[in-house]
Amino acid sequence: MDIVTATIGHRTDLEVGAAIDPLHLTADQRASGHLVAVSEGGRRVRISLPRGTELQDGDVLARAEGVAIVVLAAEEELFRLRPGKDAPGKDALCWAAACWQLGNLHRPVRFTDDGLLTPRDPMVAGFLDSIGQPYEPVVCPFAGYRVTGDQGYRHGHGHGHDHVHAPGHSHDHTHAHAGHHEHHPHDHGEDAT
Repeated sequence: MDIVTATIGHRTDLEVGAAIDPLHLTADQRASGHLVAVSEGGRRVRISLPRGTELQDGDVLARAEGVAIVVLAAEEELFRLRPGKDAPGKDALCWAAACWQLGNLHRPVRFTDDGLLTPRDPMVAGFLDSIGQPYEPVVCPFAGYRVTGDQGYRHGHGHGHDHVHAPGHSHDHTHAHAGHHEHHPHDHGEDAT
């Protein structure tokens, strides 16, 4: 198969009943832009996308022998956090602190309709436990809405038509906050020398 240098559509654009060959990719793989992977049907796919391009769940990469090769977000080990409802004041404070700290730690997040997902990490678990923010370990696709400093609130799954990015923008630093964040050596306990 030729090298894939651009997507050719989205799964939702395919005709009803179209044959697809899923290519399961993790969030890191979808953001890398350059990789070789094997589809569920055994097709070897070489991908070389422009810098800053991130594949989305449902993107169609190619058609081979009448079959559409479609990106599907692979299941990953994640934490799911949801804002609490039992004690609105305290729960709102925990939720805000959790979102702020995930951004401050430069942890990738995806917002869902009822909360957020972030990769499992013992440090994150320790922090969430310390402030009393409930979370649950889940295995599911790491997909959903994302917040980026230059684009605001973006939809990252389902329709896959958000492919316009600022020149040179990389998606390996998604934060839970949308504000400007300057990195100072003292922010994360680093040596200032």
